[in-house]
Amino acid sequence: MFANPDPFHEWYHGRGPGVGDHPVDGFLGMPAGAFYLGLLCVLAGLGGVLALGLISDWGVTFPRWVPWLRGRRVPPWLPLTPTVVGSAVMIGYSATLPWQFAADLSRSSPQDIFTPTGVLIGLPLLLAWTIALPLAGWSYYRRTRLPR
Repeated sequence: MFANPDPFHEWYHGRGPGVGDHPVDGFLGMPAGAFYLGLLCVLAGLGGVLALGLISDWGVTFPRWVPWLRGRRVPPWLPLTPTVVGSAVMIGYSATLPWQFAADLSRSSPQDIFTPTGVLIGLPLLLAWTIALPLAGWSYYRRTRLPR
């Protein structure tokens, strides 16, 4: 939706813009760009489920549809471990966003894979997740810690 068609097509099939039509092997039988976008979609979905678990009751007690664990307390380390790791990675990446944002907007061209509109929408959304995930994790930690 926010991509330039020709460079995106080359990138999607595992070739850098301007490299030509030589065949490039993908990963697991998928083109490299398809694998990358698929992996991003899976990680985004898992991040969404993780965020929902941090703020809802099924993040504290296993729901009834989970065999052998239904009704038991969720160990706090289970959702907090991916929250801390994911937050650290996102914070580290987001520290580079001001430079990426400025560079992407100042040097945009039709040969870029993504359009400036994609940059203006995508990077702030990533920044919002970078702030929201650690806050949800901190709230979960405070809600589930054992009383002293």
